[in-house]
Parts: sequence; C-alpha cells; structure tokens
Amino acid sequence: NLCSIKDSAPIQSAQVIHGKIYIMSQRLCTIGIHGLTSIGQQFAAHHASSKTRVCISDEDPSFPDLVIGEYRNQTELDERDQHDVPLAERASRSMIGASGWKELVQRVEHPRKIFVFGTYGDDEKFREVWDSLSSLLQRGDIVVRWGAEDGSDEIIHKFYTESVVENLSKEDAQDRGINLFEMIRLERDRVIVEKEDITEAFLIGGPKEAYETLKPLLQSYAAVGHAGNSAGCAHYASMIQRAIEFGVSQPYAEAAEMLRVVTNFVNQDFGRIMNNWNNGDLLPSYVLEISGKIYYKRDDLTPNGHIVNHMVDCVDLKDSDTWAAIEATKLGVPVPTLNAALEARYFSVMKDDRVEASSILKSPTDTPVIFKDQAVDDLQKAIYCTIITAYAEGISILLAASEVESWDANITECLRIWNHPGSFLVSNMLNKIMSACEKENFKHLLIDEEISAKLNELQMSWRRMPALAFCYGIPCPTFCASLTYYDSYRMKIMPIRLLRAQRDFFGGHGYERFDRDGYFSSCWTRDHTMQKKKRAAAEALEKEMADVQNERKRR
Repeated sequence: NLCSIKDSAPIQSAQVIHGKIYIMSQRLCTIGIHGLTSIGQQFAAHHASSKTRVCISDEDPSFPDLVIGEYRNQTELDERDQHDVPLAERASRSMIGASGWKELVQRVEHPRKIFVFGTYGDDEKFREVWDSLSSLLQRGDIVVRWGAEDGSDEIIHKFYTESVVENLSKEDAQDRGINLFEMIRLERDRVIVEKEDITEAFLIGGPKEAYETLKPLLQSYAAVGHAGNSAGCAHYASMIQRAIEFGVSQPYAEAAEMLRVVTNFVNQDFGRIMNNWNNGDLLPSYVLEISGKIYYKRDDLTPNGHIVNHMVDCVDLKDSDTWAAIEATKLGVPVPTLNAALEARYFSVMKDDRVEASSILKSPTDTPVIFKDQAVDDLQKAIYCTIITAYAEGISILLAASEVESWDANITECLRIWNHPGSFLVSNMLNKIMSACEKENFKHLLIDEEISAKLNELQMSWRRMPALAFCYGIPCPTFCASLTYYDSYRMKIMPIRLLRAQRDFFGGHGYERFDRDGYFSSCWTRDHTMQKKKRAAAEALEKEMADVQNERKRR
C-alpha cells in the first residue's frame, strides 16, 4: 500500500510499518522522545497531532514502529477529507521512528530537544542513557528528564545535591554547553489525579534561556513552572513546598484543639465553623475545605463518634521532612514557624512519654471566661497570619539558597505551580502572596505593602490566641513561633544586647557600639580591671625585653 509520491514533500526515505510503506519527508523533527512509556507515547502523539514533527525511539528497537502504526491508524481516519494537504505534511506523518540514539539525534533539528521517559526512580538508568547520548550532542542541545509518570506513583524526594541530573550537568554537560533539565511532578489530591480534565503539573529546573525554547512544547501538554537555572533548584523548591505544607496544616490542628477545649465545641461545630471560614475572605483553601469534611465524617468501623477521634495522635517522620530546617540553619535563615511545625511532629511520636507525663505535669485549673464568637473570629485571623509567616519563611530559605547557588530562583513560578488544582496548597491566599512576589522591588513577604497592612490589622487577634492557649494549657507551637517571627523581624533593636554583654563578661569576646567604629571589650568588675592591668604590664615587659634583644643583635 504505497503512499502517493506526487502529493508528498521531497522524499528522504520510505519506511515499512505494519506491512505498509510510508513515504518520509526530508524535513528534520522538532523534538525527539526516548522511552515509549504510556506518558511518552501520549506526549509524542500530543505534539504529532498538532503537526509538530516528532522522532521516537525506545530500548526495544522494534517498539517505535508499533507505536507509529497505532498512531497512524487513529489519525488517518480524521484526514480522509484533507485532499489539499500534502501527505507528508499531515498529522499522521508527523511521527517517525529511530532505531537508536544515533538515528534519533540525526533526525532532530539543532538545537535538539530530546525528552527522556521511563527513568523516574532509576538514576543509574538515566546515567546509562546519558552515557549513550552525550557524545552525539552539540553545544546548545537540550535533554529533559521527565518526572514521575504514573499519577499513583509515590513521589521520590531527593536532596538537591543527590540529583543525578544536577550532578551530570556539573560533571559534563555545562562545560560542553549542553542544557540538562529535570522535571519534578507536583503531588496532587488522589481523586484529582484521576480526572482527565485537569492537567499534570511540574516544576522544571535547568538553564533559563534554553527553557524559553522548551516552554511552548511543555505548557501545551502540562502545567509547568521554571523553578530556576538548575535541576537542583527544582528539587530544592519541592523541599520548601513540603515544609510549607506542614507549616500550613499545623495551625488548623492547633485551632481545632482550642475550639474543643476553650469553647467546648464538638466535631460538627468544627466542621460548620471551617465551612464558614472557607466561604469567607481570609482562608478559602483546599486544606480548610478538607478539614471541614474530615470533622463531619463519622466512623464507619464503630457506631461511636467520628473517624478523626479514633486516630492515633502520631505523625510519622521521614528524613526529607527535616531537610528544610537543616538548610535554614546552614544558611542562617530564621524559620521558627516551620521549625515549630516540625517539632510538633517530634512531640507526636513521643506518645509513651507524653502519656506518662500527663499524670505528673498538671494543666491549668483557673481558666478565663471567653466569648465563643470572638474566639472563633480571632482563631481565623491568627491562622491567616501564621500561614503568611510560614510562606515568608519558606520563601526566605529558597531565596537565600538561590543566591548562594546562583540559581536565579523563580519564586512566582513555584507559587503558581503550588496553586495548581489538586495541590495541597491551593488557596486564595496564595494568589495574594504571588502578587506580592511578582513586584519588582520584592524583598520579604512580611513587608509587602498589602500583606503588612493586613498583618497590622489582624495582629491583636493573632496575639490573643497564644495567650488564651497558654491559659488553658494547650500547645500552640506555630501560633507562638509565627508571632515571635513577626515581632523579631519588625524589632528595630533586638532584646539580645545582654547576651553580648554576658559573653564579653565571661570571656572578653567583645562587642560593637552604635556611637563609634571598632571592636570593644569592657572591664565589668574590679577583677577585670586588675586582670587588664596585669596583662598590659606583662605585654609591656615582653616588648621591652624583645627590644633589648634586638638592640644586642644589631650591635
């Protein structure tokens, strides 16, 4: 079944697929795809159907022909009436096969854009791909490692220095002018994952100029945000995202406990209050929506109560949960709210210790009377302020790391992807934070004009909540830590001068002054003065003796 030659573009070759001879155009392909996984095939078909020429290859050299044959069987039916379109320019002829790396590279136009599928979770396999491919590439070529492909796959968290793409880029690709990218898939709600009308979302890391070439190819298929100039930056942003997620969740848990203890509300009340908050202006979000649903859900294993009341109060920890705190310490970035959320989880796993201590350490008995409506309103405002602070801390870590690593991190793009449907962080608040970060003179989230005005307006409600929690003996680590962050950041003179004086008193470590330049150390007591005089006398005597010896040598 030979295609009509007169209707085709100039012939490069004829390819036999499923017993049919297809005439191939001499035009080069726009993109190359290696690894014909389910997503790899979908990505190839997506672009080929829009008449973007695609060259595909696979570990199994015979598999591309099967994929192309199936694709053409599906698309040729839609082209029966396209008599005025040359055969070689039709969508059904926009996908061609390659028997190996050499042919794939030859068939893709320079700068080549090659997408690698099927290596997620297998760094050694990607190294093997790179070893086979790299010697065939030229300066300016682009290679993209696709992230998790199956929506049900557990996301594998890697510390940014362990990224194989980051390391290969530093070891080989950068010096040769080859652009290596890595895509990190966004974790999404397990129901949303199965909805076909909502696209996947990815953060991608790699050189900015090369990304502009990739951008239209990627964003026509999925929601993609450029995290920064290296694969490591995408991993780092994913780490910050997880830290913020726990910083966002914990205030709601503290608020629910305060509603239970302080107001004597029950689960249905929690659900109603959270639904009301979610219909308001401050807190509409995915986390708040599901929290309301959780408190309404009755237990289906027993006739008693709600599921949440039967859950053990422990949250497992992974090593990756601590990375943001470690990075903040290394970079010298204060993140008390994120640390407090992490430490709450540390306390949660100390279940046996807490049970024992509960019979020894007593809670307050003389508690204040409160107005329930005001407590509910104050809680909503305190949650808002705490979440804003959690974001401010997370963004500060990412910006500090970006400066050290020269990533040119794109905070706005990260926030946009975190706010993609199905993400844990979806919220109206995130839109406001994104608007603040987009401003040219952005420095810190808390001092943005609109954000700071809102915090100033709500701060008294924020301040009342830790005080109320302490009176009732309720731990509220993120409410307290976020308020401490706010007050510390706005403090013109920190209450820390005594610490410097203590260290100077103890070891003579010295201090700086407002009124003059230089470094000073004081004699705080008579003993310090005597010690200083003795040292001065000893130094003078030592100098005098040295001068005498030098004079003798000179003579």
